[in-house]
Amino acid sequence: MVFMVMKMKKTLIILLMFCFLPPVYSQNMQLSESHVPTNSTIGYVVDFLKLDSATFFSIGQFQRSQIKRVRTNDQNSKIIITTRLLAVLNGELLSTTKEKTKLATINMDDIELVIIMDKDESIENYGQKGKNGVLYIITKIYL
Repeated sequence: MVFMVMKMKKTLIILLMFCFLPPVYSQNMQLSESHVPTNSTIGYVVDFLKLDSATFFSIGQFQRSQIKRVRTNDQNSKIIITTRLLAVLNGELLSTTKEKTKLATINMDDIELVIIMDKDESIENYGQKGKNGVLYIITKIYL
């Protein structure tokens, strides 16, 4: 009997806490075009790779641990994202920043597929180099 009363008190306290506590809202970083003037479109640059909005949003969500820095270039209406991801271009590993600059030469129209591999799949395919994930890019020219 005492156990039942204690359990009911605990349930009542939890119920009261949820009813009277103020709601807590989390904040998400939304990358959208709502702040861009109507006569310009926003572009995205991910580790030197220039992407349009449709391609950028098709590659999936970045995890916070994968991003080094996010900045904007107001003159060119670009959001520039520097990541910790290992880059793979048409099967070629681009592990250093100098090697990643090859991505700047790719035309957006030549991109066939861009995906972000998760940590487990990256480690399985690329060992510890892929511990932060992999930005995997295939161009139409490669196919």
